[in-house]
Amino acid sequence: MKYKNRIGLGALIFLNVSSFQLQAKPSHEPHRPKKGHAKQLVQIQTAVDIQLQEIVAGQNLSSTIPELSALPHISEPIPQLGMKLFFSKALGAEKTVACASCHHPRLGGADGLSLPIGTNAINPDIIGPLRLTSDTINIPRNSPTIFNVGLANSSLFWDGRVQRINTTDTSGNEISGITTPDSGFGIIDERVGNDLVGALSRFPVTSREEMRGQAFPNALDNQSVREHLAQRIGNYGELANELDKNEWLKEFRQAFNSNDASQSLITFDSIAFALGQYQASVNLVNSPWHDYLRGNQNAMTQAQKRGAALFFTQISDGGAGCVNCHGGTRFSNDGFFNLAFPQFGIGLNEHNSDEGRFLIDSEQRNMFAFRVPSLLNVELTAPYGHSGAYETLEEVVAHYVDPQSAISGFFEKGGACGLRQFTQDQHCQSLNNNALENSQTALNLLQLSPFVAPPLNTNQQADLVAFLKALTDKCAKDSRCIRRFEPSPRTPDPDNLRLKVQNIILGRT
Repeated sequence: MKYKNRIGLGALIFLNVSSFQLQAKPSHEPHRPKKGHAKQLVQIQTAVDIQLQEIVAGQNLSSTIPELSALPHISEPIPQLGMKLFFSKALGAEKTVACASCHHPRLGGADGLSLPIGTNAINPDIIGPLRLTSDTINIPRNSPTIFNVGLANSSLFWDGRVQRINTTDTSGNEISGITTPDSGFGIIDERVGNDLVGALSRFPVTSREEMRGQAFPNALDNQSVREHLAQRIGNYGELANELDKNEWLKEFRQAFNSNDASQSLITFDSIAFALGQYQASVNLVNSPWHDYLRGNQNAMTQAQKRGAALFFTQISDGGAGCVNCHGGTRFSNDGFFNLAFPQFGIGLNEHNSDEGRFLIDSEQRNMFAFRVPSLLNVELTAPYGHSGAYETLEEVVAHYVDPQSAISGFFEKGGACGLRQFTQDQHCQSLNNNALENSQTALNLLQLSPFVAPPLNTNQQADLVAFLKALTDKCAKDSRCIRRFEPSPRTPDPDNLRLKVQNIILGRT
């Protein structure tokens, strides 16, 4: 009786390594592992285990374990080429910014900043929290992670401006494709084919604030900027011999197994494809939660299990209802919702407001709505929200429970000036211009929406955060393991413009 009370009512002890089935053995025969087989673990089944197993079975959650077989692998030639391009500042028009400057594997696939610093960084080779600008912040939205982006099948960017759509052609036939800012919302961009991540890769290089800067003054549109970059990398046309060292043709020929001339082989289409294949290869889904779904009940702590039960249970049944928006393989339904996360920063209009999805799809429900992010590895991708207003998962969960109090707390701490990135920034108050008013407007719309705040107490909020941390891949938080997704010292550097962050990484000196 004493032991029974210690493990809790309804607790059972059982042996199991591969499923949630209770496997009995004859009581007269002591269990001895067979030679060559792994020793079975004693697993204790508590009331929360029983509850969670019922949820797993009832919602068929085992079917949400990500399937990666159709995605590229980092060891393959084209993802390797994409990795070299991703880390080269040659894709920054001023040769000061690489894609990895804001999306680094050792920074959770992002940059660790609330708002990114692109072409106006003081030191281009510093990334993370110590990356500073001599000017004011000029990028309005937080850098999304590239981790598991290959699993996305609907849309990318905070406002979903690169999106897979179905439409009809002039003959009335239904066709599918990808809409981008080049084609206009709802119109298929014929240049990008069916490659969603490759389509995304075409746009950061065209942004003056992110990667272009003031270079290429004769490039009058996005495609012209891309053609300039292709000529630079391919060493032909107007930008032939612009790089002091250029061995990219060799790299492209090896990756594509081709002997074509640079003009036909090194186009921006092939550059974007390689960049997309690299990003789609950064797959990190080996988490405690997925181990649990495969049958290892010891993979998660009791707090994480309680948090999982809350996550997958509707509010009406005493849960948090998170699964309604964060379900499926990626823990995202790829929808767009206004959750009234604090507005601050330069915004996208003269009132410093960022109206999100509404700016490309002007339905009223899209006002202040942003794409539901994946929660895989969310522990590593702080700060959170479209503007990086919350620096911890605890703050995010508290916002869902009481948005008004969370917004008030954000501004009581100084708004932008209370964030780690801006505490020493003499321009931080400029990021608070109209911020409180814009946040209140978003909150007023939220209060008119069907949103229901889950009434979670402090302990339940802590359990929910614990579960979110159970979605972290083991390799993603291991600095040695994650380096397979970045060039090693032995990896050829085709242009001597590789982003070098050996001395300062992750904001540490």
